[in-house]
Amino acid sequence: MPFASDFQRSVTDLDLSAARSGIFTAGIARLRLDAENLGRFNEVLQRVAPDHPPYTADQIAGAVRRVLRAAAKRLDVPFIRIRMRRAAEIRAALVDAHWQVPAPLESIMTAIVAYLDDTDHALIARDTPVVGQLDDAILVDAAMDTLRTELDDYAEFCRFRHAEAARIGLAASALSTDREHWRRECAHELLLEQQLRRVRDSRYGRSGDEPEGFHIR
Repeated sequence: MPFASDFQRSVTDLDLSAARSGIFTAGIARLRLDAENLGRFNEVLQRVAPDHPPYTADQIAGAVRRVLRAAAKRLDVPFIRIRMRRAAEIRAALVDAHWQVPAPLESIMTAIVAYLDDTDHALIARDTPVVGQLDDAILVDAAMDTLRTELDDYAEFCRFRHAEAARIGLAASALSTDREHWRRECAHELLLEQQLRRVRDSRYGRSGDEPEGFHIR
């Protein structure tokens, strides 16, 4: 199963305001933000989040400073870690033959994965200590409003598939369960739940119509 059962669904915001990011952080002089690579980054950003304004070098540098400063103080900054978990979900959903991603979302997810894999043109070099995936995380974050429901559905599908596999004693990879089968099962479960709720409500909601009990004289 690609996701841990305790996967954090919430994410932690990272303030990108350059004005409040400070001027100096130890080691920042080693970071170089290439203008051409920043242009490529913003081109991908527009494909995955068309309404999102382009990022400036100052905003990216401000985010880098915050992460480095927190790391220097031995503070946990989950921004990169959590979003890279989402990136792993994106990869898993794209390659899963039993999960058909809708075409508009597939193009967004493919663009993200292509950027993550293009190490030669990364805005921040992947081997940069602590912040080597910060640009990847920012890109994933920008697309989350669009992708969150799809990725959450995929996580539920994976849980369903593994539960079915365990129930019948097969490996999950051996099942032919696909997205449509999962949706039908969810719809059936919802109808059953609604029926049971109606039965419960009718049983306990009309106590006045029940026959009078025995009287002992």
